[in-house]
Amino acid sequence: MAHTIVGKLNKAATQFQAGESVGFGVRVGVKYYDRDTKQNEFTNYEAVIFAKAPAQIQFYQSALVEGAIIEISGDQQKIKTFDGQNGQSISIELLNAKLGYIHSPNQQAPQQQGGFQQQQGFAPQQQAPQQGGYAPQQGFAPQGNQNPPF
Repeated sequence: MAHTIVGKLNKAATQFQAGESVGFGVRVGVKYYDRDTKQNEFTNYEAVIFAKAPAQIQFYQSALVEGAIIEISGDQQKIKTFDGQNGQSISIELLNAKLGYIHSPNQQAPQQQGGFQQQQGFAPQQQAPQQGGYAPQQGFAPQGNQNPPF
């Protein structure tokens, strides 16, 4: 079952060489209201997206920056734990990740990616700006300010 999230990048994507492709590691925290603790909490997600075509690599380098809003989906999920300076950190890794939407502070118009995959060599297509600055895909709408339901 595919899992899709929309979130804001607090840091630019990390970039690394992966054979003939370039990998981009992204981390997103999605805020939710915990009814047990009566506080806002975060679920941490991470994923890697691969690009092979030079235009696609250049687009990801300019778009996956701090402050960008992205929609990312993955075929499967994996729990990851990491012992860091502040104790144990837990995140959900989205496997076989695909980008669906990117809005970067560097862009004038929101972008729909359509789920680029490593073996494809397509350059991103420009989309017309949507009213409200969000181009929903698969029924997602911007969350805006999330208030507790109670």
